[in-house]
Amino acid sequence: MSGKIWYRLGLPGILAIFLVWSMVAVSAQEVPDLTGAWEAISVDTYISSDGFLDQTSYQGPFQIMTQEGRAFAGEETYYDSETGENVTHFFPGVVSPDGKTYLKDETGSGISFGELVSEDELYNYMLVSEPGLMAIVSHMGKEGSVPAPEGQVPDVTGVWNLTHTRSSGVSTSGLLTINEQQGRIWSGQEQISDDDGTMIDLPIVGTVGESGRVYGVTQNGAFMFGSMTNDAAIESGLVIPGDTDGTLVIERWLTRNETPIPESESMYPDITGEWTIEDRKVIENGTITDEGPLSEEWMSYANMTGRFVTATRHSGEVKGSPEIESSVIFLSPDEAVLTNAQSALVMYHIIDNSTMEAVVNRKDGKSILNLDLLKRKAD
Repeated sequence: MSGKIWYRLGLPGILAIFLVWSMVAVSAQEVPDLTGAWEAISVDTYISSDGFLDQTSYQGPFQIMTQEGRAFAGEETYYDSETGENVTHFFPGVVSPDGKTYLKDETGSGISFGELVSEDELYNYMLVSEPGLMAIVSHMGKEGSVPAPEGQVPDVTGVWNLTHTRSSGVSTSGLLTINEQQGRIWSGQEQISDDDGTMIDLPIVGTVGESGRVYGVTQNGAFMFGSMTNDAAIESGLVIPGDTDGTLVIERWLTRNETPIPESESMYPDITGEWTIEDRKVIENGTITDEGPLSEEWMSYANMTGRFVTATRHSGEVKGSPEIESSVIFLSPDEAVLTNAQSALVMYHIIDNSTMEAVVNRKDGKSILNLDLLKRKAD
């Protein structure tokens, strides 16, 4: 890896919500130190118009300049192929409570995530739905580090049975055919009935990691957050930010080889009720600001059915300000994701019965993350 200016695909209109899953156990007390300069070891890309590409020379390093606990802020430079210019911008991020994930935000639309091998090595993943489907996997290391041997990545090619279940209990079925997989990137086509009986037929691209995390994005901008329960079943949530018909979150199972949907033993915590925001950290423009407790903003949760919940954000800052209703789906007993008609994306981490954390991206075109500590209101 040389010291030259490194290039990355120009990605106009991309919000990168960066989820990084650990391949090693990290205790809840340990916070990985991500500060320092990172550089690409390899970059694999899939673009719907061009197929699979090796674009290692397109990927640039990024610098995480400051970290306070689990909040961090950095700066990145990349080449915008549309303008022909190098672009430098700040990005905010948050490490999850268990130290296995972090989220990183940029402006636009899309998601990205990955696997953390150590404090010195990680895999970055990015999924984009427009203007064309694209997946990028960047294997990165801190400057001067030596990468670990790469592990076995699950083979997800083949035909998968799809089952979608909505909060109303209505289920529909279809097929996902994964035609190609190179390394950690796969592409395919899904066909499934909508709840009104119309057939949805869309291309989809995604990624799979050594940990069994399987994610995807369809051409209409729906994101799949999933994990393999075994080599023939994937449990996931489908999140559709800004969906015009109100179907914002869907439970999504994929099975193959005549495997039935496994019986779920998960018990999702009851989060219904009102929650105060006891602390808020705002990460933007390379800085981290602690705003402390908020007295004029709070959350409430209701109508919990299985893994589905309705959330409402309340604000008393402006008299008569509208309450914003959103949909939440649990991905696991300690992790949930929220979206709404305004296309906001929020990742929840359930700490215990009375404590949650929310990493809030209002998806308003600004590169800002809020890290909120929520406490259940006493009865």
